[in-house]
Amino acid sequence: MVPPGPSPDPSRRDPLPVMAAAAVGGGRGLWGRLAESRIGRWWRALLQDYAAAVREAAEGARRRPGAAAGSLAGLAGAAACAAAVPSAESFEAATVEAAGTLLLLSPGTRSPAADRHVQHLLRRREAGRLRYRDFFFLAVVYEAPHAADAALYPAQCPHLWPRWRELPSRLLDVGFWGRWWVLGARLRDCDVNEEEFGALPARLRHMSPHHLHSHRNESQFLEKFQPVTLTEEDIQRTESEAAAPARAEGAQLSGDARDP
Repeated sequence: MVPPGPSPDPSRRDPLPVMAAAAVGGGRGLWGRLAESRIGRWWRALLQDYAAAVREAAEGARRRPGAAAGSLAGLAGAAACAAAVPSAESFEAATVEAAGTLLLLSPGTRSPAADRHVQHLLRRREAGRLRYRDFFFLAVVYEAPHAADAALYPAQCPHLWPRWRELPSRLLDVGFWGRWWVLGARLRDCDVNEEEFGALPARLRHMSPHHLHSHRNESQFLEKFQPVTLTEEDIQRTESEAAAPARAEGAQLSGDARDP
């Protein structure tokens, strides 16, 4: 009976398969070894997932072209709105331009409401209390209680800062699609002093569009350019009206001549 030999060590491997695998891996080159590595397999799986998602999106677009066109239009509109968001420099330039526009108007014709709003913005700008925030589709400018470089304790302590729920009360302007809407609305009719009409009745203080663009006013304005046509009756009536003062004057002179 042959005694059993020593059991093989499982930690030791046959060097021939390892050398063969190394030789095969070395023949593939750097990119081949990188593709077979863990990071290479992860990137390949990721690209396959994205390719499958693109194919499914293309098939869905072919099945429902209307929905696909609407989605693309929405994405394009969102990208255009994001690209047209005004900057903080544009708000400062618009404020300075508005101040120059109001400065060219006399105090009697300048709108007090527009002037107060622009002066409020200028004072907050000089004090460094204007804050700008970009929310991807629109931008807002709001008022801060302190300047950015203030060393006061309420300005440095985060527990004393105003909460975001208080933002509507501190909001000064909203920027969307390349313009600042609150400032533009305040400057509308900035050359009209609305306080001059305070003594008028309530029905005369406001004018609606049909008061300015009524068909009757336009027709009467155009009638003055039309030629005047007189009938025989109109001519006789006009002559009799013109001769009436002359007859009255002649009768008065005749009465004066008869008096002794």
